[in-house]
Amino acid sequence: MNKDRNYPDELTAKMHSQFRVSRDIEIKYKFCCVWKSVSPNASREEFEKEAVGYGITYEDVMKHRHKWLTAIHNSMYKK
Repeated sequence: MNKDRNYPDELTAKMHSQFRVSRDIEIKYKFCCVWKSVSPNASREEFEKEAVGYGITYEDVMKHRHKWLTAIHNSMYKK
């Protein structure tokens, strides 16, 4: 029960639901965390361990591999 009369419970619940992200966006955020934590030359086992730690799969990490490597390349050579 919300004690603030200006914000009934339904409105508060609706406002909080706006801060949720889709599963796809969550995976994209987490795969970036994995790639930042592990060297691009790491073994499959290292990637799997990090991926599990972030709650995603090795396949999720590898699905977005090209995007991450392109971002690294562009940041290294952009002047």
